[in-house]
Amino acid sequence: MNKKYIYSLLASMLLISQASFSQGVPMPDTVELDEIILSLPFNQDRGKSVIKVNKINLNDINPILKSYISKSISKLPGISLITTGPGIAKPSIRGLSASRVIIYNQGVRLENHQWGDEHGVGVSSSGISSVELIKGPAYVLYGSDAMGGVLYIEPERYSNDFSVDYMGIYNSNYSGITNNLGIKGSSGDFSYVLRGNMTDNQNFSSPDGEVDNTWFQEYDFQGGLKYQSEKFSSDLRLSMNISELGIPHMEEGHDDHDDHDDHEGHDDHDDHEGHEDHYQELSHTMLTWKNNFDLGNNHDLEITLGRQFNERREFGGHGEEEGHDDHDDHDDHDDHDDHGHGGSGAELDMELTTNTIDVGLTMPQSDNFNMILGSNILSQENKNFGHEELIPDADMNDFGVYGLGQITMENGSALIGVRYDSRSISSEMGSADFSNFNGSIGLKRDIRNASLRLNLGSGYRAPNLIELFADGIHHGTFRYEKGNQNLEAETSFQSEISLDLLNEDSSLAFDLFYNDVSNYIYVAPSNETKDGYKVYNYLQQNATLWGTEIIYSKQTGIEWLSSNTSLEYINGKSADGNPLPFIAPLTFKQVFNLDIAENYSFEIDFIAKASQNRISQFEEETDGYSLLNLSGNWMTSFLDNDLNIFWSVDNVFDKEYFDHLSRLKTAGIHEMGRNISIGLKYNF
Repeated sequence: MNKKYIYSLLASMLLISQASFSQGVPMPDTVELDEIILSLPFNQDRGKSVIKVNKINLNDINPILKSYISKSISKLPGISLITTGPGIAKPSIRGLSASRVIIYNQGVRLENHQWGDEHGVGVSSSGISSVELIKGPAYVLYGSDAMGGVLYIEPERYSNDFSVDYMGIYNSNYSGITNNLGIKGSSGDFSYVLRGNMTDNQNFSSPDGEVDNTWFQEYDFQGGLKYQSEKFSSDLRLSMNISELGIPHMEEGHDDHDDHDDHEGHDDHDDHEGHEDHYQELSHTMLTWKNNFDLGNNHDLEITLGRQFNERREFGGHGEEEGHDDHDDHDDHDDHDDHGHGGSGAELDMELTTNTIDVGLTMPQSDNFNMILGSNILSQENKNFGHEELIPDADMNDFGVYGLGQITMENGSALIGVRYDSRSISSEMGSADFSNFNGSIGLKRDIRNASLRLNLGSGYRAPNLIELFADGIHHGTFRYEKGNQNLEAETSFQSEISLDLLNEDSSLAFDLFYNDVSNYIYVAPSNETKDGYKVYNYLQQNATLWGTEIIYSKQTGIEWLSSNTSLEYINGKSADGNPLPFIAPLTFKQVFNLDIAENYSFEIDFIAKASQNRISQFEEETDGYSLLNLSGNWMTSFLDNDLNIFWSVDNVFDKEYFDHLSRLKTAGIHEMGRNISIGLKYNF
């Protein structure tokens, strides 16, 4: 698609919106503008924040969309998903992903070997209240790796009333079943919440037929206990997530999109029997303790302690070692000799232990000037127990200190921040030290029914363990990866301008960004092979990304009908002029919400993506496609308790297509075909 066509589309959107603004009726939105944003300091609401934050409340959407966090966050503008089947989805914010995006959960930075290509978010949507998205460098508040942006996950809120709820969902395409049970209540100054979730999905089917080794199982438990007094609050949270998932065969040479008949007819994989292909066992335990002290005079001190334990194992499909070539023959994994690892038969077996301390002191200086000082400390240890090592045993220590000040003016506000970070990595293969000093400035101006934001910020990301020290077969990507100890830290400078127009019945948001990245780290194939796999090296050069997002919402003249329209475009290239990998094509989304009755709603969701022919050296071009999804929600009662019955039909016309950000397209595997889902939620 040439630039003239892109610009004409953008101009058309603007002209349509300008014409609509002369009409009149209430503005639909994902959340209310006066809702407090948790990912930013000073307890500001979304409409007054200098930094633009998109937010979605999961309690306000169809529970089927909520059942997978990837489905939920895909509703947010400016975010795409790099997928390996329905069980693995990695967020990409404005073309940046993996270690360039930080996920915050339970008030701490999530650490779970998130650099892996075949690694998903690693968070269950069970027990999540909302998700906030900060696009662009959030370096000042969140430190290294927040160069692309931040996904801030708010856990389930406490309740003063005792309640028990159950939710069950069935998905036809992959015979998926989800069961979820939650209990919460309070006693005196204490509140509590307990929630368990179990998901069991078989192989999914594309329009060609069943796709082998795409099954997924997950068991998730979350608990919380909060104490609240007039001057002090303490929130203790525990989450445990255990998942097993198959990874489809991604060996090179399967790049003919027309040669996919071998995925048909795999009907003998119920209960995942006989799987000899690659699969993962992942477990993640997170314990956090958040304490807030009211020091008086509007001064607040917040201290959050976190401990995370992540274990990642990869099995099968890579060799003929006896005892680990069958998915059902791993019951002996619980009887290991070396801390539960001896004899596991895992190709890769890594343990990542992370301890964090986050401190923030909010100190209002006057009615017009607010300031926060803070520090982040992280200590991390990686250990190997598998047959092979992709990265060595290593220790990593991060230290950061920051200051952020906000000035409130008559018709707007300004935000200024500075931060210093240092990172030290030591391993048997070598050591590395990095440090950086950066800052950001933002301005917001309110003009009648419009808000104009300008944000300038620098970002910083130190290389991670795999980029520095990788020297082995990465089975999830079917390549031999070679690290580069000479890598320098990535730095970026992003400018963003946002214009929001509000009226009684409509809203228009226009965001334009430009991101200049120095020492951009990427992996590239070489002419060398090792142990039967092509060698991929980690290299770096400068890169730029730019793009726009336009979002238009309107309450139509029909009382029960509202609509939301969005258009997103990203362009990324390296200094040598080659396109960057995994850049989403021009994307158009149209959603119609029909609140037909007080207790029944219906949604029509249309998405269209253009072809993507601007590709990196090891990508493939993809054709454009369009999809239609339908969903509905019916609120009623049973035995004097609330009963919610909901349904959805994804890919209504069973469209055969390749998504450009899918890693399965190189193997000729199409995306999921039609999927009919139905579920219910009952409050006891």
